[in-house]
Amino acid sequence: MSARDDYLKIQISQRTLASLIAGRHLTAEQLRGLNPTARRALRRILLDSLREEGLGGGH
Repeated sequence: MSARDDYLKIQISQRTLASLIAGRHLTAEQLRGLNPTARRALRRILLDSLREEGLGGGH
């Protein structure tokens, strides 16, 4: 199996992605935006998830 076989290219709604991150089912290290628009959206979702965690008292 080559290194290319280790990755899947998928589409997921931003709302679903945010939910998975908030539920700690995915982490930033597991994600990569494939183009500038996707990278900006991913950065915003990750920053929003940190802000919401801080407002909720965190773990």
